[in-house]
Amino acid sequence: MEKTIVSELLIRIGVNPSYRGYPYLAHIICQAASDESSPFLTSKALYQATAEYFHVSPDSIQHSIRTLLDAYWEQGNGCHFCSVTGYPNAGPLPPKEFIAVLADYMRRNKSR
Repeated sequence: MEKTIVSELLIRIGVNPSYRGYPYLAHIICQAASDESSPFLTSKALYQATAEYFHVSPDSIQHSIRTLLDAYWEQGNGCHFCSVTGYPNAGPLPPKEFIAVLADYMRRNKSR
């Protein structure tokens, strides 16, 4: 999955690209969407692989993504998330679920 397509999706649902966690989140979603077994991948494995890719610690990845998503939900972007993905819950999702929903969306719509 191309990161540019994932980045376009993130911007479309209202994720602010100025956060440090933005490239980490895009990378993780790209990995999860590209791997058909991704529902079985743990957040720990995805964070570890992303940390190695960006040469930072997994804790830094986790903290940066959580900070980004906390701000995302506080800014009231749940309606954008739901309208684009079709996910019924507009409330704050934990990072694992947020990533899983967007990865699934990317897999379902990759031919469009």
